[in-house]
Amino acid sequence: MARGRLGVLVTLLLLVGSGLAPQTAAAARGNLASQISVSPGVRQMVTVTSSGWSSTRASLRVWRKRDGDWRLVRGPIRTRLGWNGFVRAQDRQQSTGTTPAGRFTMLSAFGNRADPGSGLPYRRVDGNDFWPYEPRDPATYNIFQPSKARTTRWRADYVERLADYGYEYAYSIVIGFNLPGGVHWSKDRRQYVARRPADTDRGGGIFLHVQQNRYTAGCVSAPIRHVRWLVRWLDPELDPRIVMGPADWVRTRF
Repeated sequence: MARGRLGVLVTLLLLVGSGLAPQTAAAARGNLASQISVSPGVRQMVTVTSSGWSSTRASLRVWRKRDGDWRLVRGPIRTRLGWNGFVRAQDRQQSTGTTPAGRFTMLSAFGNRADPGSGLPYRRVDGNDFWPYEPRDPATYNIFQPSKARTTRWRADYVERLADYGYEYAYSIVIGFNLPGGVHWSKDRRQYVARRPADTDRGGGIFLHVQQNRYTAGCVSAPIRHVRWLVRWLDPELDPRIVMGPADWVRTRF
């Protein structure tokens, strides 16, 4: 028997003798989720990691914390990013085709299809639903809108009519990047507006949605069966988070 193969066999016998199977030993060294710092209340996590900043491909994994340990429950899943890959969230600029790298909330979901049994607040969109990121209108920037008011100044390239995205938005999860604060109805109750507007230089409408193309404009996309499953699985009571970026950066950044 070759020396290398003998070494492998001895290692395996030692692991068995110690009561640790090979997978258990690997888990004991710590998985990706266990290396990320989050508050104690966070018990669901999605990680989206790539090989480098410019890559438009990434791997998505889903984690659940039980008895103090993070365990993989789904993945890896092949996903697509913006056409210019990742950029640090604080450095992102609108219309650059970059996906923001960082740690974000996942508070709501929407889709062109019926609610699949979402754990998150879910809205089935119709032809009157919009998502603007118009710099000339900071009060409505990066806020879901159930109508397009006559007084709006949204230009066509700075607003999404959600129903127009069909299969791509069959199911979508809102990623908490550059969201405004203090959102409330306007006085005429035609629009949602923010007391603390988002940064109009950084862009908006960052979602985890169904994959249809080779890359996105900044979102994360995955096969429909996985997105639908995530919409059902995420539970706001477990304070879910999504952590995104190049794998090496995520391990050292958080």
